[in-house]
Amino acid sequence: MRCDICGSYETYIKEYKHDYTIKGKKIEFVSDRRFCKKCNNLVYDSKLDNEASKKAIDLYNKEYGITKESIVSLREKYNLSQELFSKIIGCAKKTLVSYENGNSIPNDNYLIIIKSLINKPDTMITLIESNKDKFTKTEYDKIKNKIDFNALTFEANEFIPSKYNGYTKLDMSKVYNMILCFADSKVLKTKLLKEMFYADFLYYKNTGASITGLEYAKINYGPVPENYEKIINECSKNKLIDYKIEFKNEYESHYIKRKEKIDTNVFTKEEYDTICKVKHFFENYNSNDIVKYSHSEKAFINTDFYKKISYDYAFDLKI
Repeated sequence: MRCDICGSYETYIKEYKHDYTIKGKKIEFVSDRRFCKKCNNLVYDSKLDNEASKKAIDLYNKEYGITKESIVSLREKYNLSQELFSKIIGCAKKTLVSYENGNSIPNDNYLIIIKSLINKPDTMITLIESNKDKFTKTEYDKIKNKIDFNALTFEANEFIPSKYNGYTKLDMSKVYNMILCFADSKVLKTKLLKEMFYADFLYYKNTGASITGLEYAKINYGPVPENYEKIINECSKNKLIDYKIEFKNEYESHYIKRKEKIDTNVFTKEEYDTICKVKHFFENYNSNDIVKYSHSEKAFINTDFYKKISYDYAFDLKI
């Protein structure tokens, strides 16, 4: 390999810190690159340069877009070929192949479509029917045989009210904005999760319904929302919060602070007042205090570890 600057063929490989800007986002990482021994400038190496480019795309997709694994998993969920799936989402087959191989980043339109298919399964029906003219009769019949439209509709609309969700359908906009309310100032994750429990259960005590539709479970540190790690990570990924881990005397503390403005319009006045009441009640409690307080609740005492907590215990709350 020849250096384009000085013409030397003597080169070596070393680690290089990359600083990419992709769609306005900074992507930083370290990978091997080839350098000229004589002038120390970068030398083009198709293998190493392509690996660096793919790593930049992979990191961007994981942080801001959608991973190639998620796209492949979605297509295989419906047992669709690349050709049929690309027609359903409206892109060329070679474009889909590029996405699945991690060679390019889905543009905003396809990103929205793919995420919609993951988060709202019945979107698949809409896309198939909207793009029906792009399929031959054989292709359309093949798709209909592979995809059960009735099952998709049921999956999208399935909601079973129960004592574990407070007889309320899960509303992620309320979940996220409740987190923003309790993270108005820097708060430990442990305390925030207990406050969420108290807000939902207190509102149920007063109205017979929860605010968010979240289910809660008992762990060592008290009641927490089911899948709370995924919820917090989604908030962080979507830049709703700052999520930082600090270490002191070999202990780690997980701090959360909101970055986005609270959208109070997602709540009724009674829901928002309940959140504010809980926040005020525990204003001077630290994490250890609120954990100890939650341990005294029947909801905690009478529930087995790692089992769901019934909202029926809301009527015994000490708040």
